[in-house]
Amino acid sequence: MRPQHHANPPWPTVPLGSVCELITLWNPTAAPDDPFSYIDLTAVSNRTKKIDGANVIMGSDAPSRARQKVKTDDLLVSTVRPNLNAVALVPAGLDGATASTGFTVLRASELANPRYLFHWVRSQRFVSEMTRRASGASYPAVTDKIVKESMIHLPPLGVQRRIAEVLDAADAVRAARRATLTRLDELPQAIFHQMFAGQDWPTQPLGMIATLSGGRNLVADDQEVGSPYKVLKISAVTSGRFRPQESKSLPPDYVPPGDHLISRNDLLISRANTTELVGAVALVDVDPGMLVLPDKIWKFNWLVGNPIISYFHHVFQSRPIRTQISSMSAGSGGSMKNISKAKLALLPIPVPPLELQREFAAKVEAVERTRAVVVDALKADNELFAALQAQSFAQMGG
Repeated sequence: MRPQHHANPPWPTVPLGSVCELITLWNPTAAPDDPFSYIDLTAVSNRTKKIDGANVIMGSDAPSRARQKVKTDDLLVSTVRPNLNAVALVPAGLDGATASTGFTVLRASELANPRYLFHWVRSQRFVSEMTRRASGASYPAVTDKIVKESMIHLPPLGVQRRIAEVLDAADAVRAARRATLTRLDELPQAIFHQMFAGQDWPTQPLGMIATLSGGRNLVADDQEVGSPYKVLKISAVTSGRFRPQESKSLPPDYVPPGDHLISRNDLLISRANTTELVGAVALVDVDPGMLVLPDKIWKFNWLVGNPIISYFHHVFQSRPIRTQISSMSAGSGGSMKNISKAKLALLPIPVPPLELQREFAAKVEAVERTRAVVVDALKADNELFAALQAQSFAQMGG
């Protein structure tokens, strides 16, 4: 699978803005009683490169940034935090919607294929240029002018279409693989529900099964010269899967106590988060290296011999337990809630027979083996897509 074009065709390099048309600006407050679809910065996913949500609001409620009227196949490029590369094409269902002025809107002229432009603004070359030219330390951003000054190689439309088709096809393979991963991630909880839900199992308070211990809230002032030890962020556990990359360096002169260190097969739980995420759990399924607990994440210290950790991981992800933990949390606002060790120690945990717990763990292990194969395949898909993308725009030089 590769773009079909000559090695060194005489294609011009032009500013991105020179192959785009002007768009219409308007003020929705001029029609206060009329609803309109508004695409704000949060509506575009930097992961899926799609508009995941647009709000329908009344003209009278229009924010000051709601000014750019868009059409099908217009390209939205977020000018805020360009390193995140939040870009998307406007689908037919949002034709006529209004986009925030936080986007540069690129409407391809007759010289350009919209999907070719879409793949260009996703390229590492474009992202690196925008990141380098962004200004503002805490809220880095670029201007419309900077986006439109980006130089793009402009082959004939037929070649643009072929390049876009190849990249679209490679991207579709990645999307299908990610969808498979999503289904596999949901499968253990479905198996748990099938095996254990609705049964009147005996219970034990968590305090008879495990104690909980945490670390300290320490972070290096300068992440470049911090300790080789890293402390976890809450985001390391909130997805339900352990994310070791969600961590920060500790101060350079700090050596954590041994019981603050994380080990493979540790079960971790967040003691503070939003109402929905407080008490989120994740199993350390990789060698964590020199990772350390913060004060807002606790690890389970088992009081029972040979616990079936996979079972306890998923019982804490089950809806009944999640609901109880949310109701037990305390806090003045919905943005951050806390739960105490004392309350968690009283939490009744269903304890089915060990043979059923082991059977469940074996099924989860089989799912994880399949997942590992899919993860490796997705890695190969990503490498192929990156190679095709680099090849497609390689003739731009530099």
